[in-house]
Amino acid sequence: MQFFLFLALLIAVVLVLFAIQNSLVVTVSFLTWHFAGSLAFILVIVFAAGFVAGVLASVPAVFRKGAALREQKRRVKQLEEDLKTLSPSRPPESGDRTDGL
Repeated sequence: MQFFLFLALLIAVVLVLFAIQNSLVVTVSFLTWHFAGSLAFILVIVFAAGFVAGVLASVPAVFRKGAALREQKRRVKQLEEDLKTLSPSRPPESGDRTDGL
């Protein structure tokens, strides 16, 4: 826990130093839109936009994996029920071998 706290503090210090050293005002132009701001602020905005785009791109895969997991759980439950109906109701005795040897 202390390691992660130290790591977060270290990252925060590095980000503050980066913002202080990159306070130059730059202008970003896209089509007819123009925005002027500090270089550090614009980089943070671009990073956040990329992060959001990556998360949104991964949403379909997350839903597919969730659906596959639900299907596998349903199949396991069905197989367990089938096993209960096929296996004898008495517990195996100590002399019974159920491992196939």
